[in-house]
Amino acid sequence: MAEPQRGDAGGGSGTRRRGAAAKRAMAAAAAAATSPPCGACKFLRRKCISGCIFAPHFGSDQGAARFAAVHKVFGASNVSKLLLHIPVNRRHEAVVTVSYEAQARLSDPVYGCVSTILALQQQ
Repeated sequence: MAEPQRGDAGGGSGTRRRGAAAKRAMAAAAAAATSPPCGACKFLRRKCISGCIFAPHFGSDQGAARFAAVHKVFGASNVSKLLLHIPVNRRHEAVVTVSYEAQARLSDPVYGCVSTILALQQQ
């Protein structure tokens, strides 16, 4: 039996590599043309679409750190469902509250923000 020639066995690998590099270059050019992702999409490593529910509340500068706490405690899916059920004019207050509760729960896993409430009541 004759062994396959090296050129015959790997026939299009060079073409595939150039095709993948071209796709990456086009994706990079498309990403440069769009706005930077919001903090939530940056944390989730996904493309930020124009109607992203997180974009108005989790900016690209410090939003990723704030969203990390919210995601760890509540989950991205639950927070997006919550925001969809709240009127648009009240969503910012809800995000501030959820962010505060998530930070409190991370710092005090047992009581969360209730420990702050109890401390204020004792004063």
